[in-house]
Amino acid sequence: MHHKYAERRYQLEAGFGEEDLKGLHSGGLTLRRARVSDVEEILALVNSYASSNLMLPRGPEYLYENIRDFVVVEADVGRAPPRIVACGSLHVLWEDIAEIRSLATHPQFQHRGLASQIVRYLVGEGRKVGIKKVFAFSTMGGIFEKLGFKPKRKEELPSKVWGECIRCPKYFCCDETGFILDCAD
Repeated sequence: MHHKYAERRYQLEAGFGEEDLKGLHSGGLTLRRARVSDVEEILALVNSYASSNLMLPRGPEYLYENIRDFVVVEADVGRAPPRIVACGSLHVLWEDIAEIRSLATHPQFQHRGLASQIVRYLVGEGRKVGIKKVFAFSTMGGIFEKLGFKPKRKEELPSKVWGECIRCPKYFCCDETGFILDCAD
């Protein structure tokens, strides 16, 4: 089946403001803050990648407790209601540092710039609240490097960062690279 969006390149301006979240549309795609009603779809998206060991699994309790950290991209693909096709979150760890977590895009919507736009938006939100550094752990760091993040081993990051790693099921066989962005730049 051929979707009318399949050949469109999804791109938005790099800088977002609150007004953009109220009705940002491009090719039937909307970036917005997550709602509790999105939890089931976010779980399905994130855990589909977690089942392949590409990211950490999340449970419903984690999502409900952290729903305000999340943004989603919603696609209107001619069915009601629209579906969640990408997500990501910014989790503040300390007064000056936050982590991008659960960055995922549905396979049918990859290569449209959705993850990049989510990262840009989340970095902007971090700056608004005074975050000086944003980091992420990923097996696919190209997106972060394209957005100015620098690769770092977890041991090179502040201890508050890799202190979270002890809870990770991949702790003893970690295949992820850390990426950090100095928001003051």
